[in-house]
Amino acid sequence: MFGNYVKIAFRNLIKHRIHSIINILGLSIGIAISILILILVQDELSYDKYNDQWKRIYRINRLAEIDGTHFNGALTPLALKEELIREIPEVEAATRLIKGSHKRVSFETTHLSAENFYYADESFFKIFSIPLLQGDPSTVLSDSLTIVLTESTARAYFREHDPMGKMIELDNGLSFRVTGICEDVPANSHFHFDYLASLKWIEKMYHKERWLVEITATYILAKQENSSQPIIEAYLPGIIEKNIIADLDDYFGKESMNFTDDDSFEFYLQPVSEIHLNSLEEGEFESGTDKVYIYVFTFIALLILIVACINFMNLSTAKSVSRAKEVALRKVMGASPRQLIFQFLSESVFFSFIALFLSLVVLELLLRPLNLYLDKNLDIFYLENWYLVPGFILGAFFIGILSGSYPAFYLSAFKVVNILKGRNFRGMRSTRLRGFLVLSQFTISIILFISSMIIYQQVRFFRNSNLGFNQQNLVIIQRAYAIQAQRDTFKEVLLKHPGIIAASVSTALPGSTIEQFPFYIDTLDVKHLIYFRPVMADYDFMRTMQMHLLEGDFYQSKEAECYGSLMINESAAREIGLENPIGMHLSGFGIMGEEMDYTIRGVVKDAHFESLHNEIKPLAITLLPEKSHAQFLAVRISGDRMTESLAYIEKVWKEFVKDEPFNYYFLNKDLDDLYNEEETTANIFAIFSFLAIFIAILGIFGMASHTAEQKTREIGIRKVMGASMPKITMMLSAQFTKWVIWANLIAFPVAYTGMKLWLGKFAYHINMEAWFFFLAAILALVIALATISFQAIRSACASPVEALQYE
Repeated sequence: MFGNYVKIAFRNLIKHRIHSIINILGLSIGIAISILILILVQDELSYDKYNDQWKRIYRINRLAEIDGTHFNGALTPLALKEELIREIPEVEAATRLIKGSHKRVSFETTHLSAENFYYADESFFKIFSIPLLQGDPSTVLSDSLTIVLTESTARAYFREHDPMGKMIELDNGLSFRVTGICEDVPANSHFHFDYLASLKWIEKMYHKERWLVEITATYILAKQENSSQPIIEAYLPGIIEKNIIADLDDYFGKESMNFTDDDSFEFYLQPVSEIHLNSLEEGEFESGTDKVYIYVFTFIALLILIVACINFMNLSTAKSVSRAKEVALRKVMGASPRQLIFQFLSESVFFSFIALFLSLVVLELLLRPLNLYLDKNLDIFYLENWYLVPGFILGAFFIGILSGSYPAFYLSAFKVVNILKGRNFRGMRSTRLRGFLVLSQFTISIILFISSMIIYQQVRFFRNSNLGFNQQNLVIIQRAYAIQAQRDTFKEVLLKHPGIIAASVSTALPGSTIEQFPFYIDTLDVKHLIYFRPVMADYDFMRTMQMHLLEGDFYQSKEAECYGSLMINESAAREIGLENPIGMHLSGFGIMGEEMDYTIRGVVKDAHFESLHNEIKPLAITLLPEKSHAQFLAVRISGDRMTESLAYIEKVWKEFVKDEPFNYYFLNKDLDDLYNEEETTANIFAIFSFLAIFIAILGIFGMASHTAEQKTREIGIRKVMGASMPKITMMLSAQFTKWVIWANLIAFPVAYTGMKLWLGKFAYHINMEAWFFFLAAILALVIALATISFQAIRSACASPVEALQYE
């Protein structure tokens, strides 16, 4: 019996080829996209779970509220690690991790740029499960000036030779001995290093005992999975009171600090598996993903699958009338309704498995371009994940049952007498059901379309906003400390070219990470603690960046008195709280933790040194001492002499620096990259909206086909009575148009609310305009009418004689 059902299913598949292709194609695309989204979601949820003990690994984060300013960051003092191990029995191990600046690392004649240069403790490999291929995990980083290389980095330097014990040299003259080789850091990690040097060298440079300078991420391995977290967090306030508050009191005197009950310092634990989806404001090694997108994409995957199943159901039902005589003959021959239901459910499951097979083919075709676009390595590991194949089979079975349930019960309910008399059948008699199907499909499509338009406009706003400086035609050369000894001479030679307007060296630039440092201001014998983001730059920095002076004066030359002075931005001036901060004295710490005294020299207009995701933070620009290292060389060139200016810069660079590679980028391109996540999200939403519209077209085509088939006799009579083709088309389109309009009315507030919440995440964002919604409404109506009109015109062109014979 079952073999007969399969044979009939094949026969119907071949007989109604076009209908079957459309039907299976819609379902297969829906399944493929749903699986693809779930693979992407699974990858995002897998971050840092490669660690064998990921459930016991936590990062210590810092939360502070000072004078109404909120701070939430991932960096902590160097001294915190030893205090955690000494004071908290529930801490089994602890380690620290610091991301270094961009470097050149050399071995003999091989010189490579090192963007991912990190420092860590000897306990790093005890906590993180990154296997060592060579070296002892407990001792590879125990000595100062030792380093671990990843497998791919070691191969780039040493090819097939043994790297152990070899000395590699940094561009600052330091040499590190290779003591270990580890596997490359997994892609699903919240940090990625190529070089991992011993942190003991950093401890020698910095003032380790200073608790107010936060430069390292601190991780702990708890003794138990869940119960340890509240126990450990209970110890943290005591550590703050004992060290940070005590440090402040010792440094300034308890009576001089103006702390209020609203001010607070706090350490808290963050599970390592939550870091990627819950990135903090400051101190993250890499940008993460907003977990809201995970919920949204999962919901969209389910919606697309449901819409695909509904379409499968609609298209199957639309063709059901053509099989009425088959049902009648089977009933006459003794087939029971149960047997008929089983037959049509079997056909539906059969088509569902065909759709599953095609969806996996589509999935494999989509994965490669998606991986290239997202820079990921997504894949379906059929053999490694034993549950996938049974899950796909079970899923296809349930999709087949769900999609075929209505057509099966609809067909089995046909009455033999009515079939043999040739009467019309109205299985989907309910207008509400048809309306709900159109409503659901187009509501989803319109929401996705509006969302993608708004996200695109927000990205465009990000990239076209006035940042407070001129980002165009700025060439940035990294590792400017290569010309440290002769940087003034280098700049003079550059400026001889007519296409070069200005040049400046600095420790930071817009788009680079600038960690905040504490400063202390004396006002009326009370010390205020505030945080600024410090930038050290030469006296040409303001002119090169084309920033705007509001008060005071720029650094004009290397005057001795300039080295202890600050240029601050408007946000920093507001933070200080005085109308005229010029001449005010501040104290604080330098980059190495040393105590420093400063005088405010001028105020510049606020400029966006970070992305527009965040509000402008207080900024302090100090004059760069001659012996200090600067990471960046910014060169402003004329836009109409771009090529020759770049060639000249490279020529001069190679004359001054023999072995240093000439690596550069354009600042505006680097700033554009800050919004890649939003642009990727917009593209994904656009693809989803296109697919949702495509599936909706298939569904509305099926319903229009079904409706036209139901009204065959009515159409014939209307044509005999003189009805024109446009009138017949309007008759068939009217009911669908009504539901598309309702879909717009429902989608508008949903899309508006969702996008308002999304835009609320950004400090600076667009306003939602009415044309976003009107364009979506017009597009939905045009698509619906075009799809329905195709079927309506086809029915209107049919012969009235054949239409009347239908009854």
